[in-house]
Amino acid sequence: MKLLRNILTVLLLCVFPLMGTAAGKRPEQPDENTRQRFLYYFYEAQRLFHKADYQTAYQLIEFCYRLCPEDPAVNQYMGDFFMGFKRPDLALPFYETSYRNDPESETILTRLEQTYYYTRNTKKALHIQDLIDKRDGYDMYSAMQRYRIYASVGDVKNARKEAEKYLKLDPENLQFLLLRLQTLEVMKTPKKTMEEAYQKVLSMDPENVTVMNNYAYFLATHKGDLKIAEDLSRYAVRAEPDNPVFLDTYAWILYLRGENLLAQMYIRQALHGYNEQTIPDEVLQHYKIIMNTK
Repeated sequence: MKLLRNILTVLLLCVFPLMGTAAGKRPEQPDENTRQRFLYYFYEAQRLFHKADYQTAYQLIEFCYRLCPEDPAVNQYMGDFFMGFKRPDLALPFYETSYRNDPESETILTRLEQTYYYTRNTKKALHIQDLIDKRDGYDMYSAMQRYRIYASVGDVKNARKEAEKYLKLDPENLQFLLLRLQTLEVMKTPKKTMEEAYQKVLSMDPENVTVMNNYAYFLATHKGDLKIAEDLSRYAVRAEPDNPVFLDTYAWILYLRGENLLAQMYIRQALHGYNEQTIPDEVLQHYKIIMNTK
């Protein structure tokens, strides 16, 4: 892998100066023979890379780029090549060149948005999505892309707004109800709003044990109905009896209801479900409190 990183670095240094020399000039369109040569070397480079012949793969990919450095399709292929290595930072300049020379390409718009997303360039990713929406219209795919872009940088507030925006068009969309619920869970949300959100999802997806568990824990920690919380948590534990998260929730609710012996049994099971190095602090705190209760 160290050799691969060195190869990619050298390639980056080799090809980018070529891009600079063509700035401001209208790209020349390669003839069909040149394109065919490019495709041959490009796919041969991919084959050699998968065989771990990195040096030869590098030589071929550099050569095929030199054949037509400003062609939109060539730059798209180059971007795809680097994305295959999971290096969006190296792919991005090629996609940007492709877009500059062919701004109407649906494929390159999609590629460019994805690359901005992976490189955490929120503003530019949203700008590209605006262009896509202007052409194709706003739909569930648009909303999902925007939600993912906001979520990738921890912008929970705008992610929630995006989910709610789409739900105005499709109020019964379970996927977006779940997305909205996820954002509400990490925000300071009024109790009534949270309960309504949990109940809405469960009315449409009554077997969703993760939502059941989360709702049960919410009730237990926000002075809700402990009987309802226990029923929900018990169902989740029966569905997934080895899930330490569910076991912890159930133990805590049992403790709050005064069923200490059962609570101790379930909190022990919860700890056994975790690796010692990954036990959450909250679970350890529950364990200490429950085990010190007679």
